[in-house]
Amino acid sequence: MTKSSPHQGDEIAAALRAGRELGPEYDEAVASSLIERIDDTIAERVRHHLAEQRVETARTRPGVPSNTVRFVLSLVCLGVSVPITAITAAMAGAGALPLVWLGLILFYVVSIIGLRR
Repeated sequence: MTKSSPHQGDEIAAALRAGRELGPEYDEAVASSLIERIDDTIAERVRHHLAEQRVETARTRPGVPSNTVRFVLSLVCLGVSVPITAITAAMAGAGALPLVWLGLILFYVVSIIGLRR
């Protein structure tokens, strides 16, 4: 709930006083004037809120992957690395494992750099 300014309270009180002084024939005009002021206040608050959101959006660096994307990519790399390591060790021997792991690490780094662009 937002706080209303004392100025707004004064405007409402003045509208009510004017409505009493002018009589029932002016109630509709006073009410529409009050509604118009309330609409203007709401529109101004919405504009202010949207401007704040734009500033916050501009603060985030575009093109930088979120931590979720990095986390998923690292899980995929880890999930792929286990079977590739087993296949390489069975077919080419333990000497090829550093090369396979270097390739996996290089794939991960290149993927993260590509996500930033």
